[in-house]
Amino acid sequence: MIDSFKLFVIIKSMVNLNRKSTISQTRSSRGRPRKEQGAPPAAEQLRRLHFIEKAALWTGQIGRRAVAATFDVSVSHVTLDFQRYREMAPANLVYDVVEKCFRASESFAPVFGSDTDTTLDMLAATATLAEGERARLLGFTPSVEIVQGPSATIDRDLLATVCRALTAGRAIAVNYQSMKTPHSVERLFWPSALIYTGHRWLVRGWDERHTAFRDLAIARILGATQVDAPTVPPRDDKWHNRVKVVIGLAKHLSDGQAEITAREFGMSNTKMGFTVEIYPRQAMVPYLLDHMRLRPSDAAVTNLPLRVLNFPDVQKHDRSGIGGQA
Repeated sequence: MIDSFKLFVIIKSMVNLNRKSTISQTRSSRGRPRKEQGAPPAAEQLRRLHFIEKAALWTGQIGRRAVAATFDVSVSHVTLDFQRYREMAPANLVYDVVEKCFRASESFAPVFGSDTDTTLDMLAATATLAEGERARLLGFTPSVEIVQGPSATIDRDLLATVCRALTAGRAIAVNYQSMKTPHSVERLFWPSALIYTGHRWLVRGWDERHTAFRDLAIARILGATQVDAPTVPPRDDKWHNRVKVVIGLAKHLSDGQAEITAREFGMSNTKMGFTVEIYPRQAMVPYLLDHMRLRPSDAAVTNLPLRVLNFPDVQKHDRSGIGGQA
């Protein structure tokens, strides 16, 4: 039989062993880089590696303390992060002894890839986030402002009902106030996608009242309740099919204006002059024409530098042909 002292020693040893195991797991969960040589970075370290690269790319420099403060980890963690990044890209960073930071070298080439379109989209999307959150996503936090107009007020519970029905593939009974009718109308609606036009949020789906797919302005839904309904909506061809839109330059531009506009919109020099092709969903054509003001009637009053070269083909899918917004 084991005496009480021996039992105490055994229990204490087991507690200490479990404590060491817990500490080890906790450190691992906090993102300590894996020690196995050649193993891929852990998820937390990978985020910091992305941050290091983005900061170096967009600001030209990055220091250990900036990374440690952004991710709330120790400087020793970050030191290992920099070692790992320099193993992945030996020529990208040069250490500045005076400023005690790493600078982007003249031969800097991103390991993870970072295109300007994605970065600018993220700058716009994160403009209202706290500085620390923006830094984690972007690697730098320049002052950014976006044009803001009056935004539509959308009830939180209503949006949750729409999103839940969309996710579950279920119908909702909505009370909708259209601008085409004097009073609100009850209808069954099967949400299938959300649309942001640049000004408003819409929900696209099968409308039993019109037996067609419609886009409803979410702010105009007075009430919505998820319901069980046996109807299975058909395939939304206008959502799945895409339309070729060839955008070219307006005829009134000078040579210098034409060249800078082509450069601004990533155009190529073709038989039709400078052009760029995009392929929006058929259902999105009206909103594209609205947002960029690409209809010939718009060009007549706005003197825009762009025009749609295949407008007769595109016009077939404009609002009059798509049914438009309910």
